[in-house]
Amino acid sequence: MSNLQDRLKAPVARAFVPLLQPARYKGAFGGRGGAKSHFFAEMLIGRCYAEKTRAVCIREVQLTIKDSVKQLLVDKIAKFNLGWFYTVYDTEIRGLNGSLIIFRGMQSYNADSIKSLEGFDIAWIEEAQTLSQVSLDLLRPTIRKLGSEIWASWNPRHRTDPIDVFFRKKPHPEAISLMVNWRDNPWFPEVLRKEMAHDKATDPDKAEHVWDGGYGIQAGAILGRWISKLEKKGVINSDVKFDPQGSAIELSSDIGFRDTASWWFWQRKIGGFSLLKYEGESGMEAADWTQYLNDILKAEGWPLGKIWLPADAKAKTFASKHTALEQFRKAFGPGQVNLVPKVSIADRINAARAVITRCEFNEDACEKGLDGLKAWSFEFNPDLQVFTKEPRHDWASHPGDGYSYGCQIMQPYVKPKVSGNKQQDRWAQAFAKAGGGDASKWKVT
Repeated sequence: MSNLQDRLKAPVARAFVPLLQPARYKGAFGGRGGAKSHFFAEMLIGRCYAEKTRAVCIREVQLTIKDSVKQLLVDKIAKFNLGWFYTVYDTEIRGLNGSLIIFRGMQSYNADSIKSLEGFDIAWIEEAQTLSQVSLDLLRPTIRKLGSEIWASWNPRHRTDPIDVFFRKKPHPEAISLMVNWRDNPWFPEVLRKEMAHDKATDPDKAEHVWDGGYGIQAGAILGRWISKLEKKGVINSDVKFDPQGSAIELSSDIGFRDTASWWFWQRKIGGFSLLKYEGESGMEAADWTQYLNDILKAEGWPLGKIWLPADAKAKTFASKHTALEQFRKAFGPGQVNLVPKVSIADRINAARAVITRCEFNEDACEKGLDGLKAWSFEFNPDLQVFTKEPRHDWASHPGDGYSYGCQIMQPYVKPKVSGNKQQDRWAQAFAKAGGGDASKWKVT
C-alpha cells in the first residue's frame, strides 16, 4: 500500500493505482483535468511525511519560484493538516523528519552543478513535454541513489519530444507510464466540464489536445490543422508506398550547411502526391548529402526524377569553392538538379496549404518531418501580442521550409494518354515518370 493511503488516508483515482508501486521511472500524461499534478503532489507530500526524503521539483525553465509547483504542494500540506510537520520557506519546504523539497529549472544546470542532486531520492519533472534531451540526459544518471525515482507529468505536444520518446516510443524497461484524462478523474469539477464542452463545440482540434491528451496543434501553427485533417482522413499511415507505375522520385530540400538540412521524397500520383520519406540532419556538407541521398535511393530501388534546391543553393560559401547547386549537378547530372523559384514566404506558405490537401504520407518514414510540419509556426511578437507573418526559425522551420519549397513546383501527376504510337507512348511514359506531367500531346519527330 502507498504512503498516500497508509499515512494520509487520501483517496486515489483508480487510473493512478499502478503508479503507487515502486518504479525507477513513473510517468503520467494526458489532457487537462486528469489530476496528474495533484496526484504527484499528494504522493510527494505523503512520501516526505512517511520517511526522510530529499526531492527536487523540476521544470525545464524556472525563472522564479512562482513558476514551480511549490504553491500546489503548500495547498496539499494544508489539505492534509500537515502545517505542524512542514515548514515552508521562500525556496524550499522542510519536514520535521529531515525531509527536503527544493525547486529548480534544468537550464540552470550543467555537467558540474547538477552533481548537487546526486543524493536526492525523488526528481519530479512537471510540464515534462518541454524538457530538452540535454536536460533529460543530465538528470537520469544524476538521480542515482539506491531506490531513487524520477517522476514526470505532462500534456503531450509532439511525438518527438524527448519525454515522449523515453516513456512512449522507446519505453525504458523500468518505466511505468499512464495516459490519464478527465474521464479518469472522479472529482472532475463542473466548471472544467463546462470549459471542455465549449472547446469541443467550438474548436475540436484544440479540445483533442487540451482535454483528451492528443498531440497538440501549436499556437500560430502554419500547417498544424491541415496535418490533423489528414490524420483523421487516414492518409497518414504505414501503407503509403512507392508505386512502380507512378513517377520517379523527386526531392525537395531546405539545405543549409552547419545548420540542419531537410529532405522530402515525393512521388507524383494521379490526383496528388505521396510523401515517402523524410530525412533531416545537421553538420553535413553538400558532398555528404549527395552520397547519403544516393545511398537511400539505391537501397529503396527508387528511380530519381529531379532534385529541387532552394534559390540560395547557388550562393558560394567559405567552406567550399563550389556552390551546393554545382556540387549536386556534378553528382546527379545538370538536368536532374533545379532551383526552386524564389517567391515570397506568404506565397510559399499558400502553396503548401494548397498542395497538402492532396498529399498522403508514410507515417513511419516521415515521422520526424510530420512532427516538424505540425510544429512549424509563425513568430510571436510579445509586445503586440500577435503572431507575425514570418515563420519562427527553430527546429521545425527546416522540415517546413523543405516541404513548402517542394509544394511550389509540384503539380498533380496526370497519367499519359495512350496514342497507339508505341514510340510516342514510351517517350510520354518516360517523360511523365521523370515528373514532366502529361506529354501525350507532344509529337515524336
